[in-house]
Amino acid sequence: MSKMFANARVIIMLFFLITSLSLITFKGVNYGIDFQGGTLFQVQLEEKVSAAEMETVTSIISQRLDAFGLKDTKVNSLGDDLIAAQIAETNPEQIEELESLIKTQAKFEALIDGNILFEGSQIRQIFKDPARGYGAQQAGVGQYSWNLPFLLSQEAAENFSRKVFHRCTAVGFDSASGTQYDCDDTYFFIDRPSDSVILLPSGVYSADSQLLALGNIGENIPQGTTIDGLQGNSGLDFMLVSDSNFSDAQVQQLKALSSSKVKAIVHKTMPDKQRQQLGQLGFKVVEVREEDETVPWIWTATGARQVISLTPGIANLQPFVEDVRGAKIFSELSITGSSDTAESAAQELKSLQVLLETGSLPIGIKSVSKETISPLLGKEFLSNAMLIGLLGLAVVALIIFIRYRSIKLTVPIMFTSISEIIITLGVISLINYRLDLASVTGILAAVGTGVDDQIVIIDELKKGEENAAESLANRVKKAFFIIFAAAATVIATMLPLIVFSFGFGKLAGFGITTILGVLIGVFITRPAFSVFAEHVLKKA
Repeated sequence: MSKMFANARVIIMLFFLITSLSLITFKGVNYGIDFQGGTLFQVQLEEKVSAAEMETVTSIISQRLDAFGLKDTKVNSLGDDLIAAQIAETNPEQIEELESLIKTQAKFEALIDGNILFEGSQIRQIFKDPARGYGAQQAGVGQYSWNLPFLLSQEAAENFSRKVFHRCTAVGFDSASGTQYDCDDTYFFIDRPSDSVILLPSGVYSADSQLLALGNIGENIPQGTTIDGLQGNSGLDFMLVSDSNFSDAQVQQLKALSSSKVKAIVHKTMPDKQRQQLGQLGFKVVEVREEDETVPWIWTATGARQVISLTPGIANLQPFVEDVRGAKIFSELSITGSSDTAESAAQELKSLQVLLETGSLPIGIKSVSKETISPLLGKEFLSNAMLIGLLGLAVVALIIFIRYRSIKLTVPIMFTSISEIIITLGVISLINYRLDLASVTGILAAVGTGVDDQIVIIDELKKGEENAAESLANRVKKAFFIIFAAAATVIATMLPLIVFSFGFGKLAGFGITTILGVLIGVFITRPAFSVFAEHVLKKA
């Protein structure tokens, strides 16, 4: 007996068994929507799209959710203007963050004086190497900064370098550092409403002017920002209106704008009478709500995200370049931001990175609604499923006992099968895979193939009674040839369910856990079982 447990194959299985039990006990297993519930987002697009565009939209939304490590996500189209995104997550903070990520079209633009410097589609690569400056770090007491370095296309880099050339003004001289410069600001926008006119009520104008002047670290608004500066750099049409009626001059101005502008962006305080007038003039009225009372409404309405000052180096002043034709081309740039906590700084960095990596949606999002999904089965069902699985193994053990008339063979089969389940769950826990109903079914299916393989091993070993001249090692080799062939067949059958999971999303979990269970059986548990079987049959 001691010699059997000293065998390397048995030691390997026991190591994985103990490690898996530790992972399950201390780390736990993540459960999918079937067992713990989740959240369903219903996304309505601004207009109906073609099948190809819908496929693009669902793919981008799915990539954004996957980027946050949400494994049990299902994104499907419902017609030609609706999308359902289902996730196994109910944490309110996480849900709010994901909702913001989903409803963002992610059209990224960098502007100065209303001129586009570069767009998100022109970013060729994002550098995630801390050596290049990527990451979030503490910048002071109660202040954290983040930095996202990236590579521009050659065309965009040339356009950027030309448009920021000498955009700094000399304001003084210091003997230690040389000439002092006051540099212009670049404004970064996400989903800038370029086809719109923004109607700014006088009351909101006053409140926003004060908030912009004070600045906001969490929103990356520097102190001294002005509405005029935001308007000039955004290139958008603003209109200051009264809180009750449009003047005749404003009506005429709106009529002129209606020929080139589609939407009228309004504050929640705008009266119905003014909204009706805008509709009569041909505008689509879009109400933008304030995210927070500390964030200027106009900041949200324009889609502004960051204001970053140029540097003398970027503006080709240090070292000095006299002519724009000789300007140094900067293709490696970075976006920086700040926040008041380390968590929010890291989150802002991650969100922007995901938006830039997945790209912008081909169509805007009209609305996003969400609802909590109750678990269809509950964790009690999982316990029942495991109990049914164990009862099934007991029935199999009874049949095997009737066939071989040996309790000493039946016990190793049961022990090996249970070990296979535990090790599979341990691996699932390690990789943070979410367990759904299909996954549980896959585990039980893999254990079923394991029992078949164990019977093959026993039968091949018992053939030695008829052919004593054949060595025990050769008989084991024959058994494992059959086992490997069967495993390869199972894996080949399951792979299409994973590779082409867009059509069989519910079955992907079945394929993954079946393949995982088969691989664990072939390389860990079944070699150990062959040692158990050899020992028992030698004793017999």
